[in-house]
Amino acid sequence: MINKYLLLLFFLLPIFAFTETFAPAASRMENGNIYYYTSLHEALEASTGICIDNPDEIILLLDMIMDRPIEIDDRMHIRLVPGGGNRIIQRGPDNIEFPVIWVNGELSSLALGKQNMEYELFIDGGYLNDQPGSIQAHAPLIYVSGLDAKLVLYDKVFLQNNHNIGTGLNNYQFGSGVYIRTNNDNNSRQSEFIMKGGTIRGNTNNTRNSYPNGGGVLIIGFGIFTMEGGIIMNNTSQSQGGGFNTQVSGTFKKTGGIIYGTDAPGGYRNTVMEGSDYPVIYGHAVNVQHSISQTLRYRDDTIRENENLTYLGSPTGNGVFGKGEKWSRPGAGLNRLILICILTALALIISILIYLRKKQLKEAAINNTVEPGVHLTPREKEVFNLLLSGYTARQIAKTLQLSVSSINFHSQNIYHKLGIHSCTELLTKFKKTS
Repeated sequence: MINKYLLLLFFLLPIFAFTETFAPAASRMENGNIYYYTSLHEALEASTGICIDNPDEIILLLDMIMDRPIEIDDRMHIRLVPGGGNRIIQRGPDNIEFPVIWVNGELSSLALGKQNMEYELFIDGGYLNDQPGSIQAHAPLIYVSGLDAKLVLYDKVFLQNNHNIGTGLNNYQFGSGVYIRTNNDNNSRQSEFIMKGGTIRGNTNNTRNSYPNGGGVLIIGFGIFTMEGGIIMNNTSQSQGGGFNTQVSGTFKKTGGIIYGTDAPGGYRNTVMEGSDYPVIYGHAVNVQHSISQTLRYRDDTIRENENLTYLGSPTGNGVFGKGEKWSRPGAGLNRLILICILTALALIISILIYLRKKQLKEAAINNTVEPGVHLTPREKEVFNLLLSGYTARQIAKTLQLSVSSINFHSQNIYHKLGIHSCTELLTKFKKTS
């Protein structure tokens, strides 16, 4: 009897092994039929998505560790959603030189999640504060580079725990969370990251290159970041833009969502490291333009859901800022103080010169001699002298701080005493003496 059970077990073991080995990792539907695949790469190869609005939906049925990038090639249109529970796609220890996901195809799109999704999806870099098994990579979590390529992020999707310590010798190795740079810096067909929801958190850009910026999202060269919702929190960069960083050629449009700054609670705020290599730190939430200059804009405080910001990049200029003018500039406060001091000094000098000129005119008018036997009062002498100087009644009134009617009264007295009838006769008959 025992031999029979052993024999039965002998035959069943291969079946169990076969079932475990070929357990489906992903599924997709085509023409009403459901197809199952042993790997995500196999499902991607079979995809038939038509466009960004009609992608091929691939359901993730298992957690995955990726030892090579998930590449979205030319004209591929994919949507990844979790099925049967929360799912995680994690960077494997053999894939530290490349992004976990690379949207490099022309006219391609990748949607992570969808509206009203039931389960959560995690794209994880595998870094957990230097704990055993933590992965320190040489590339971002996601790189978007294809011409007219789109990456779309929805609620219940988390891009997290990536730590980039590489040298960034290749374009695809910059940044930590999402990195955008259009192939060949093509300005007319730019790559775009559209953040409708989701969370970008716990990513650190600690690269050993010229751009250790943008812990959450980074643009170098031409690219578009459109933020309509979601949260960027608890990311770190070594130099600038803990939450988001772009140069002048990048385009940034925020109509929703939250980017946390230094005024947020611990565990939420995006930060910039402070160290000897980068003694000047700024842009904990957002930084626009790489180099320290008067055209740089940055925000250290939290940019909230209802606060919209727009920066339209340009290859030659500094772009045009739209809504949300609450931006700072390095040295802006000091520059404003210097300008105020200069303008105040100029105003004081002009006031002194005007006072001295008025005083001079008054003294000249008082000391002016008209004709022997003609007696003018001191005030009439002042008016007489200013009339000879070409002043109008309104100008004389302002100089002597009198009303225009008073000046007309004194003028008529002067005309009567001098035997003339108008200012024209006065100017013709008399020459100004001082």
